[in-house]
Amino acid sequence: MTNPVPTSLLDPAGLGAGVLAAAAAELIGPLSTAATPRPLALHASPPPGPTGQAEAAVAVATRQPLVLCTVLSDVDAQGLTILPALQSGNGQPQPLPVVTFAPHTAAGTALVAAVPPAGKGDAVAPFSVLARGLRGGRTGTGLSAAQLIAAVRFDLVEGVLGRLLTVLLDEKGRIRRTARQIRAMRTLDVASGNALDRLGADLSCPRFADELFWDAGRQSPATRPLQPPGTREDDASYRARLRVLRGVRLPGKPWIDSALGGFLADVGVASPVTADESVDPQLIALRLVAPGAPGKIPALLNAIRRVHLIWPAGSTEGDDSHANRLLPPDEVARIDTLRAALATWQVEPFQPVAPAVAEALTTLDRRCAQLGARPWPRVLKGQDNAGGSRFELGLGALLAAPVAAQLDAAVTAAGQLKDPDLVPQPRAADPAGAWLLRACGLRTVEPGADGTVFVSTAPMGPLVMDVEPDSDGDVPLTLTARLVSATDPEHDVPVVSVITALAGAQLTPVANPAAVLAGARPTTTVPGLDAALDSRSLPKVTDVTAFTRELGTVSPRDYVLFDLGATRTAAVIANSGVLSPVFTTAADAGASSVVALVTGAGTLALLFGVAGLPLAGSNLAGEHTLIHRWQVRGLGTQHATLSSRRGSVVRIPVSNEGISVVSCVLGQHSGANNPYTWRPSLPDGALLTLRQYEHLLNIVELVTPAGVRADTFAIRRRHLDVDGSGKSTGLTIAAARAYRHYRLAPSARAGQGESS
Repeated sequence: MTNPVPTSLLDPAGLGAGVLAAAAAELIGPLSTAATPRPLALHASPPPGPTGQAEAAVAVATRQPLVLCTVLSDVDAQGLTILPALQSGNGQPQPLPVVTFAPHTAAGTALVAAVPPAGKGDAVAPFSVLARGLRGGRTGTGLSAAQLIAAVRFDLVEGVLGRLLTVLLDEKGRIRRTARQIRAMRTLDVASGNALDRLGADLSCPRFADELFWDAGRQSPATRPLQPPGTREDDASYRARLRVLRGVRLPGKPWIDSALGGFLADVGVASPVTADESVDPQLIALRLVAPGAPGKIPALLNAIRRVHLIWPAGSTEGDDSHANRLLPPDEVARIDTLRAALATWQVEPFQPVAPAVAEALTTLDRRCAQLGARPWPRVLKGQDNAGGSRFELGLGALLAAPVAAQLDAAVTAAGQLKDPDLVPQPRAADPAGAWLLRACGLRTVEPGADGTVFVSTAPMGPLVMDVEPDSDGDVPLTLTARLVSATDPEHDVPVVSVITALAGAQLTPVANPAAVLAGARPTTTVPGLDAALDSRSLPKVTDVTAFTRELGTVSPRDYVLFDLGATRTAAVIANSGVLSPVFTTAADAGASSVVALVTGAGTLALLFGVAGLPLAGSNLAGEHTLIHRWQVRGLGTQHATLSSRRGSVVRIPVSNEGISVVSCVLGQHSGANNPYTWRPSLPDGALLTLRQYEHLLNIVELVTPAGVRADTFAIRRRHLDVDGSGKSTGLTIAAARAYRHYRLAPSARAGQGESS
């Protein structure tokens, strides 16, 4: 119970029995005083009185007395029951009729608690009223004496007038309570029974007549009727579902965080669930192509240099190009500043750079002067017609290898500077000095094998696009996207991470995977191996020829093969569980798929990929580690045609007369999200029941905006306790959406939920 009796104009003295006090205040003279209720002191009964009993004594003789019980705060949905008794003098207490304050009774409501029997001349000797309190009906929870004293008070009324007014005004409390009940029927937090059903009908959400359970045979959630037959969902569970459907507003991260916490608490989820909106890195590479039209690309690049790129000061060709640009004086002055900075970096006079790169290098020049150190002696390369996707359009620059002493000096000076935009990193942790380069606007900082550093203001990262035989050569042209590594020229960067991680498990890549694949055998040729692999749901190669043919569509840079050898093969056959830590390590390092095969020597080999492998798809993660998105735009009336826009390799099969720009946007799955994707996240080790999982997914459906995808892979694979064992059980793709939808389609059968 909450909300104590407020002071009001009708009850300025806070007498509690507000209706009677207000009526008495309107009477004249002595009538007003006679009809006004007087509070009685209520205190705990001394021993040996019952526990929780309180008493109010009337120590003087009275005439035609009436004792009212006044509730001091609004009564909640449980109700309040008072068990009064009357004691005259030192006699035995006599039980009185039960006083019941029904749910939603308003504070200040008074009910008759005791009418002592009158003697000669309607006089009554001193008496006491004893009382105990219960919350939740006659079988509810007993109140302590202190709780009872805080909940009610007793008021004394004397005389015929006071009794008459009490009877006449008794109905007003009932009217007020009924009005509050009607309002509560429309309030989700306190509505119950049929009132909840009517709210559910407005939301197309009837009560469930079934319950979720884990079907061990099908390895999937299923439903069964509630028992005994005819049983319907209880109010608490139903209210939790209706709250989700009724509480949705315009989704935004702060509100989604609060909704996830508030709505899930209704079904007993104690662990915090947050909305993870971090985005995986998106890299881009651009190339100009003119299949079957030699000579056109150099002409276009020459025009770009003359009109758009920034040349270093002191370049004859650059001076002529800038002199012919019709620009306002302030813009000319700004560009002159950029050109002077490029000259300090010793940029080649015939290799200009894009304006954004020139601005970043100018900022870097100022920062180096501020720090009193220039870690990179010069810029080795700018725009280059033969520079590929990194340098062709002037979008990148190649810095000389940093000088160790100068980089250390810059780190020291930046630490003393206390500039929040500069967070220095020691050379051991950041040998390329990326902390300073990125602070100057260079989003890409990629060290090379020779110590040089490629930088760009575009998010290129290690992504490079190659064209064979040439950008303007005869068709078909083959375009390949790759992530170059400074340490391993044969594999893309994510594969290098997998190799490095598995080195800790004493696994070394096969030097010649093509030769191993050529001599591979079906897994059925090794006794016991098939059963071990099946127990881990591991794809296995049974048709070597077909598998090798399909693997030819995957770039060799995107997978790596490990031969486990005879000893480990025998260990896997004996206990396939030894593979689990290997798979976990590979997945954490970036592998998205794995396939098992048998070498010519009869040993088990594992093929890990960062793209979709034949037979496997993406069986180690929710999606491929690398997602390539190819686009082409024509600079004239025609544009090149890509034969496929998936994977790391695409082709241009036919010639055209114009120049086109081919772009590859590569999403690298790093544990974050794709663009326009969010993910509900739970702490490590937190588990959800099937009911809680169902509740979460209904919330996710409602709060996910149109055009945005929710990724629940981690929830259903790592945080679901399906059988109450306290251990997580990963749901298969087929079972991932086996839950009941709260809001039914018009054609759905009421009460049974809607599952997919």
